[in-house]
Amino acid sequence: MPRSLAPLVEPFERIGLDEVRATAALDDRLDVKYVLARDELDELVRRLQGTHRVLEIDGLRCFAYRTTYFDTADLVSYREHIQRRRRRFKCRAREYVDTGLRAFEVKLKEGPGRTIKHRTELGEGPLDHLDGPLLEFLQERLREAYARELAGALEPSLRVCFTRITLVEPERCERLTCDFQLSFRAPDGSAGALGGDAAIVESKSRHGATTVDRELRALGVRPISGCSKYCIGVGLTYPLVKRNSFLPLLRRYFDVGAHVQGHVAAV
Repeated sequence: MPRSLAPLVEPFERIGLDEVRATAALDDRLDVKYVLARDELDELVRRLQGTHRVLEIDGLRCFAYRTTYFDTADLVSYREHIQRRRRRFKCRAREYVDTGLRAFEVKLKEGPGRTIKHRTELGEGPLDHLDGPLLEFLQERLREAYARELAGALEPSLRVCFTRITLVEPERCERLTCDFQLSFRAPDGSAGALGGDAAIVESKSRHGATTVDRELRALGVRPISGCSKYCIGVGLTYPLVKRNSFLPLLRRYFDVGAHVQGHVAAV
């Protein structure tokens, strides 16, 4: 049974969403990802209590997310990420469950570690449908950034649901997201989940070398290179895809065929 998340966030001073957007929006940023066992995360959080604040909205400090990723039938977005193409993209429809916000997001890679995120409002209706304006929004971003066209028609490729805690260091424009209780489901019903009390942790900043990165190095924790939640989910739920580079990670921290619980919606 996963431990409560409340002890992680109780010691921190709050920061509101408007202040986060003003000081650490980070739509153009460097990302560094880690997978931490709960004991490692507990120690990291203890070390950050003097520098970071926790995002709080309407009294909440833990937030539920529902996301649908889109890809071509041959998973071009996944393959380009696994091949570590310098210029690659992901697109997703996301619902911020507790606040009711919904958005279509395009994430572009520009060199090692750098992510540029574009977002547009998503109306009511299912998260697994891309209408004409959303497709055009994506295509415009690809033309502007990469001078490329879509490689094929897009369709829902993965549902991901999780709970997130966000810590912010506004003076250094740094953000830390801690994602728990991740569940993945492919369109054919194949499922997987992050095991036990583990968390996917991501440091986000303008220039890298964040407080979090330094503390994790001191704890002997090394980053995970070239592996996003989308790639992890596809690697778990699509048995025939190439995943050799992160198969040890999947075997250590993730459960295949895990029962999907909580706020996870069926595909």
